[in-house]
Amino acid sequence: MKKIPLLTGLLWLLICLGHSFSFELIRQDVVQFPLALLLSILLPVSFWLLAKGEKQRYLALLFVGIFIINTSFLFIIMRGSFATKQQMTEQLKAGIQPDLAEYLITAVSAHKRQIAARLIYQLHGVALPFKNDAGGYTLYEPDKADKEKFQKNFFAQNDLKLRQGGFAASFATATLLMLIHVGLFIALLVFLVLYDQGKLERDE
Repeated sequence: MKKIPLLTGLLWLLICLGHSFSFELIRQDVVQFPLALLLSILLPVSFWLLAKGEKQRYLALLFVGIFIINTSFLFIIMRGSFATKQQMTEQLKAGIQPDLAEYLITAVSAHKRQIAARLIYQLHGVALPFKNDAGGYTLYEPDKADKEKFQKNFFAQNDLKLRQGGFAASFATATLLMLIHVGLFIALLVFLVLYDQGKLERDE
């Protein structure tokens, strides 16, 4: 029992080093979830064991500090992942910009109106008509360079979708770890305090 606080500190350092140096083994869900579960159990037990001793009460606060650091770190990850995911979602949902679409008609020359049509195709893969010098409309015909540019933008959009999924998964993981960590810490601490009180009453 006396070695539990030391083991808890070593486990916490192992998790911190794993995330700091990006050790893939520790960062995998099948590894980090059991480690987080074990740490969430050991932290309140370590605090309880040290808080009972007269000379170790200040040392017990170290484990409260570790708990606060962990929850703060998870909250930062949750907030950052959610904000980044929302930004990416807005980028993916963005269609043809209204100002750019208006240039197909309102630009000062047919050449600039054609450039607007080219940009729309390169970004969205849609060939639209633009107003020509005669006042009529000409459907933009993309060339090979336009098609290659659209393909690059298309693959960039797919990459953005994959990254968005990664941030969504990061948010879900951090949220679950937060619930496990906070829930177990509080539940076990309350249980241990009640256990102590019951033990004192039985001894009396």
